[in-house]
Amino acid sequence: MRKLKIYIWMVACTFICSCSLLDVDPVSTITSSSFWKNPGDAKAYLTGIYNRVRNLNNTSYYGEDRGDAFKAGEIGPTTVAWAQDLLESNAPSYRDAYNVIHHVNLLFLKIEDLTFTNPAEKNRIKAEAYFLRAYTYFLLLRVWGDVPLVTDPVLSDDVVLKARSSKSDVMAFILSDIEQSLSLFPESGYINKNYASMPAAHALKADALMWKAKVLKGGATDFQEAIKSINAVESSGVSLLPDYAKIFDNANKKNNEIIFSFYFERYETGNLWMGTYTTSRTDNLSMAVNLDEAATSPNQSRHVYAPSNKARGLYLKNPGDKRYKVAMIDLVDKDGKLILTQTNKFRGKVYADDRYFDDDLIAYRWGDLLLLRAEAYAALNQIPEALTDLNTVRNRAGLGRYGGPSDKLSVEKELCDERLRELFVEQKRWFDLVRFHSGGAIDIYTEVPNLQGKKGYPLYFPINYNDMILNDKLTQTEGYKSDVR
Repeated sequence: MRKLKIYIWMVACTFICSCSLLDVDPVSTITSSSFWKNPGDAKAYLTGIYNRVRNLNNTSYYGEDRGDAFKAGEIGPTTVAWAQDLLESNAPSYRDAYNVIHHVNLLFLKIEDLTFTNPAEKNRIKAEAYFLRAYTYFLLLRVWGDVPLVTDPVLSDDVVLKARSSKSDVMAFILSDIEQSLSLFPESGYINKNYASMPAAHALKADALMWKAKVLKGGATDFQEAIKSINAVESSGVSLLPDYAKIFDNANKKNNEIIFSFYFERYETGNLWMGTYTTSRTDNLSMAVNLDEAATSPNQSRHVYAPSNKARGLYLKNPGDKRYKVAMIDLVDKDGKLILTQTNKFRGKVYADDRYFDDDLIAYRWGDLLLLRAEAYAALNQIPEALTDLNTVRNRAGLGRYGGPSDKLSVEKELCDERLRELFVEQKRWFDLVRFHSGGAIDIYTEVPNLQGKKGYPLYFPINYNDMILNDKLTQTEGYKSDVR
C-alpha cells in the first residue's frame, strides 16, 4: 500500500510540475505536506527517480538512431534522427530530462529536513541522487550540447528562465556531481547493480572524461584520469564472462560483467526498446525456415530497424567471431538464402501469453570499460597498453590477438570497429562515432550513410520549437534554421 501511495504521489508531480524550465507550475503544497516525513520517504522518492531515468533512456532515438548500425526494417517508421533530418519543428523536447533533474533537486532540498538514525543511509541516497543527476546532464550534453543548468527545484510560479550554459560549464557541473557522489558512498563496492554505486560513478566519470578530452578538446590529463577511474572499476571485482552470450542471459541479469543497469520487469515497466528491432512475423518472412529461432512477438515486436550491412559485415570480417550470432540472426529460406537479418541481443522472456522484452537496460559493463580504457591509452599513444585491453576483448570473442598495423591512427580505427562488434545495440554507437570523429580517427560524415553528402550537418539536436517559444532566453543550436517561424 505504501509503494502505491508513493507511486501515485510521483505521478501526480509529473502533472503538477512539468519541470521543463519553460512552462512550470509550482510543486503542490498538499502532496509535499503529506510526504517527506521520514527517511523511508526519501528512499522511496529516489526509487521513483530511477524509474524516470530509466524511461528517459529506454529509447534508441538519442543515440543508436543517428549512427551507422541500422538500416530501415520491414515495418517502420524510422525516425527523423535516423534520417538525419532533424528540425526545430520535429525535434524531441528535453522536458523529460529536466523533470528528472527537478526531482533530484527536490530530493536534495527535502532530505535535509529528515532525521536519519543511520548517517550512511542518508549519504548513500544522496550519492545515488548525485549520480543520477550527472548521468542525466551527461545525456543532455551529448545530445543537445549547450543546455541550461538548473540546480534548484521549482517551488513557486516565480520561475527565472535560464539560458543555455556552455558545454564546458555543463561538463564541469557533471564532474562536480560525480565527485560528490564518489565522496558520499559508504561502501566501495556494490549493494545492488540496479542502483548506482562507487564503481558505477567511476564508470560514468571515465565516460564523461573521454567526451571532455575528445569532443570538448580537453587534454592528456583527462585521458589519464579516465584510465584511473576505469582501474578503480576493475578493482571492484568485475570481469569478462567467459561466454559472451551469458552477459545477456535474462535469468542472470546482474552478472559479474555488469557494473550498472536499469531494472526491468514485465508487469512494472513494459518492454525494453529492443522490441521495436525484432520482427512480428510479417508475411514476407513466411519462407524463413529458422524463424522460430528468432526473438519474435506478434504483439510486442515491430521491425523498425534491421542491422546495417556495415554492422553485419564487421562481424563477418572475422568469421570466428562468437558475438555474431548473439548480436543478430540471419533468417534464411530452405536453400540458405538470406531473407532478413534482425537483432538477437536482449531477447526477453517467453511467457504463457507472449514474449516480453524485459531484459535490464545495461548502462555500463566491463567489456565496454575495457575498450574505453584501450581508447584512452591509444589517444595517449600508449599502444602496447591499448592492445592489451583490445586483445582481452578479442580473445573472449574467439578472434585472437589483433594483427593489424600498430600506429596510433590504425589502432584507434580498429577500436572504433571493435566497439561496434562488442557493444552492438547497447546505446553506445552514435556517441562513440562522435568521440572518434572529434579525435580525428574517422570522418563521421562518411561513416554514417545518412550523413553522406551532408558535411557540416550538426551533430547536436536542435531545441524543440515549443521549448524555444516558452523560453525566450534560449538560442537555437548552431547549424539549424527555423522551419516554423
